[in-house]
Amino acid sequence: MKKSKRTNYLAQICLAVLFANINLTYAKEFIIGVEEVSYYPLYDFSATNESRPSYSKDLLTAFFKQHNYSYRFVALPIKRFNKWYVEKGIDFKFPDNMIWRDDKQNKLNITFSQSVIELMAGSYVLASNAKYRRDDVKRLATIFGFSPTLWFDKVATKEIELIEENSPLSIVKHVLHGNVDATNIDSNVIRHNLKLLKNPQTIILNTHIKHEVFSYYLSSIKHPEIIKQFDDFLQNNAKLVLQLKKKYGIIEDF
Repeated sequence: MKKSKRTNYLAQICLAVLFANINLTYAKEFIIGVEEVSYYPLYDFSATNESRPSYSKDLLTAFFKQHNYSYRFVALPIKRFNKWYVEKGIDFKFPDNMIWRDDKQNKLNITFSQSVIELMAGSYVLASNAKYRRDDVKRLATIFGFSPTLWFDKVATKEIELIEENSPLSIVKHVLHGNVDATNIDSNVIRHNLKLLKNPQTIILNTHIKHEVFSYYLSSIKHPEIIKQFDDFLQNNAKLVLQLKKKYGIIEDF
């Protein structure tokens, strides 16, 4: 009888220690690595305006708050994007996508969530250049550090000049003034900046040049179980996702 009581007592201690460890694990502050750029309305984590609301920030905040997780967004340089997990010790990265990685074999064993949002990767031009073919594009504008995945071949052979800027507004101005032939930044970001400029000109997707749908994902090395929770959150909160897209004027017209 005494032995049984002692066994039960030890079992209770073990369970208490186990649950204490679990609580300590999730009591920590999670660091979400984000790109240090204003890419509104999709996200906006520029060094001068980290607190600005956006579609992605609202969605991720809703998830972490629902689970009572302590978290913090940390804006990091885009040029070091593929080094964040190694150099910065972050818990999560957003946005992420396997096609942007140098490590196509995923040696870091990164877990990716379900799609957070689908976007169109393509070449956006003035309406007057809608019939441009791929060989007509000689200067492409992009965000400093972004991966022009559909143009890697021509960038490598120097058949196209890559013009990198720190802000989408500068890129939109380049397109409007004819300084570049096209840009690969997102159409929602382009529309927002055209409104800021109050410019009646239209910048459109050139359908004669290769374009494809891709996604933003939340990723993690340390916490695959939380990525699974996030997947469940997306499935169970489809209405919230739609509301946020409407709130920020995000159009998925493809």
